[in-house]
Amino acid sequence: MKLPALAMVFMILLFSGCSSVVQKTPFATDKSLLTKALSGELILGRAYKNDELPNVDLFGLTPEMRQFAETVTTSAKRKEAKAEALHQALMTSRTHGGRGITYTAYITNTGIDAFEQRQANCLSYTLLFVSMARHLGLNAEVNEVMLPPTWDMRDSDTYLFMRHVNAKVFMPRKHMFSWVRVTETADVGDIVVDLEMRRFRPHYKQKVIGADLVAAQFYSNRGMELSAEGDARAAFLYLRKALLMSAEPSYIWSNFGSFYRRQKMFAEAEAIYLHGLAINPRDYTIMHNLAGLYLELGNTAKHKEYQQRVRQHRNANPYYMFKLAEEFAQRNEDDKALDLLRKSIKKEKDEVRFYKLAAEIYERTGDSENAKLMRDKIYQLDTIRF
Repeated sequence: MKLPALAMVFMILLFSGCSSVVQKTPFATDKSLLTKALSGELILGRAYKNDELPNVDLFGLTPEMRQFAETVTTSAKRKEAKAEALHQALMTSRTHGGRGITYTAYITNTGIDAFEQRQANCLSYTLLFVSMARHLGLNAEVNEVMLPPTWDMRDSDTYLFMRHVNAKVFMPRKHMFSWVRVTETADVGDIVVDLEMRRFRPHYKQKVIGADLVAAQFYSNRGMELSAEGDARAAFLYLRKALLMSAEPSYIWSNFGSFYRRQKMFAEAEAIYLHGLAINPRDYTIMHNLAGLYLELGNTAKHKEYQQRVRQHRNANPYYMFKLAEEFAQRNEDDKALDLLRKSIKKEKDEVRFYKLAAEIYERTGDSENAKLMRDKIYQLDTIRF
């Protein structure tokens, strides 16, 4: 299994997690172009009809799915045991008696399709697990997680921005506080069930999202897949349905703009991107997309303007500094690497990878005292706290 499949995946330039770059003037968009783009007339030759829009039962269950969920959890008495048994049964290979769900990056399935085809990305698996868990009487919801960006240091401007979801099962409260745990640990607290559990960290920014936003992510994700397949008509209908389900997230508009850009309808793409930035002036994915759009249009000034914004943002990102530190460490430029790691840790205190690299450098250079401090911090972060 490689990367967890994503509710949205972008191969983008110069984007990261937090920044001090602020837009001083409002982003202005051409509302007539936006209205035309939303109507679908440029894609369909006329305005879309409501009955043409997709209507998918995201949390549907078949009789076979209900029976499977009940059978594999028969011996589990407690709610947390049921959640774990269900997850293990879905992920265990068919040769060992499980369903054998495997990861695929190529399609966003419904829960039913994921079960039948035995393939899922993170959103599909979450839909599958949540629907079956609810059938078992568990209080399960879709949990959105912001994973750290990953840079390809062969091209320092390139990385994957991942919008990831998993399932969260709420347990009855025995105490006033709450915490997040993985399925393999103690029988207390809320449970997070992830398609690729080893990548999940409790300190990642996350929140439970409602059915409308889940649907918006599904339709948007599927729309982009259809666009990549060259089916512009179906892609538009899915993307339009996504915006009808939730027009608040700027990343939905980013996908919609990228769809029009793929169709070479640049004026509409620009209007959509700018509308997305009006919703979220810190959406650096859209800024990257605009920089690329203006480059295609030959607008050098605008290209440089947006490129500079995202570069400033990237340079201030702790995960970008960490990747640079890795490069310095590989060249034995330890002082430079440690300086960047100190800055990274100051911005993101709970990222284990920062401390691991620092510990390796301190051990290699004979600084046993600081190496021990780093190892102690790693132990604290890797230990479940009650």
